[in-house]
Amino acid sequence: MSVSDRPYKTYKGGKVKPDKRGGSVAVPEAPPERRGAIELPAPGAPPPIEPPRFRWWKKGDGPGWRPTRREPRSFRFWTITILVIVLVLLLGWLTLGMLAVRSAVTQANDRLDPRARAALSPSGSMLTDPTTILLMGVDNQANSDTLQVMRFDPNRQLESTLAIPRDLRVNVPGYGDQKINAAYATGGSALAIKAVTDYTGLPIDHVMVIDFSGLEQVVDAVGGITINNPGNMRSIFEGKLYKFPKGQITLNGADALAYARIRKNILNPSDSDISRGQHQQLVIQALRSKIASPGGLLRLRTVSTALGGAFATDLTLWQMLQLGYLDARAATRLRCNLGGTPAPLDGQDVLIPDGSGNRRVLGEFLGNAAVQPAASRSMFAAQCRKT
Repeated sequence: MSVSDRPYKTYKGGKVKPDKRGGSVAVPEAPPERRGAIELPAPGAPPPIEPPRFRWWKKGDGPGWRPTRREPRSFRFWTITILVIVLVLLLGWLTLGMLAVRSAVTQANDRLDPRARAALSPSGSMLTDPTTILLMGVDNQANSDTLQVMRFDPNRQLESTLAIPRDLRVNVPGYGDQKINAAYATGGSALAIKAVTDYTGLPIDHVMVIDFSGLEQVVDAVGGITINNPGNMRSIFEGKLYKFPKGQITLNGADALAYARIRKNILNPSDSDISRGQHQQLVIQALRSKIASPGGLLRLRTVSTALGGAFATDLTLWQMLQLGYLDARAATRLRCNLGGTPAPLDGQDVLIPDGSGNRRVLGEFLGNAAVQPAASRSMFAAQCRKT
């Protein structure tokens, strides 16, 4: 029989056991034992890998299986967690405050007289071009007791404030020579803008009209302001005696309003309308700094409530934020005032403008000339000061 004719044998897997004739027979391997739905490991198989478990005490503490002790959170973990929570709450609070301020500013934009908006000069970007803003403080009788021109020059990093005395006699367009504060009483903010522009030659890019009662509420909303009072003051304002010592003093809303509007000082007869403009500059600067401080930012919602109905402006919230940025990066700050000679005229006390002195101060205000001492020691002299 040839090799190819031999029958083939079929072998099955499993353990091979010798048969009685000396050969071997394949014995199939028994399937693994099952117990219900659980398949038990084959005999001799290594134990399964035990997954990690939380243990509340160590394995060696006693016989049998015990849960693993959970490691306590580190001090660093809790510190970071608390800081993150505080940051989220702070950002949320600031967001609500900014939304409230934006609403107040939008209402102030709607309150501005359209004629005043038309009287403004076209302006470029605040971050690249000089910006001029006219601030007017108005009382209940519609008198503009405060006239301040603020200018921000980003290229020179210069911030200047110019106080215009309310009694300064100038040409009011359409009404002839009058006190400059008569412009607002006669033709509102639009005529006041034209009168300031005609006399100073300054283009007015933006305007803000502030009600004095609103100023009092805003100062209280920020928790008061601190100023460096240059001299002792004592005066009667609206039937009440106010005393302001020299040096750093903290003012509430009523005190700040009185400080900004007091014209006569019992302790210093040389104080005048000029010194009142300087006091107003101190109040404005202190209020701006307080609002921009961390404490002021946390009070934005309260400030926005106090601002309701207290001012009118064409400035948007974004433009105000840009002005805050320019104020923070200003390297030079000037506080200037126009001056003149007091004289009685037509039954009124007026201030006849000092032409040459005012022109010199305007050049310093614009940054085109170095700051020089006042031309005279008169309390009504035109001058600029670095702060």
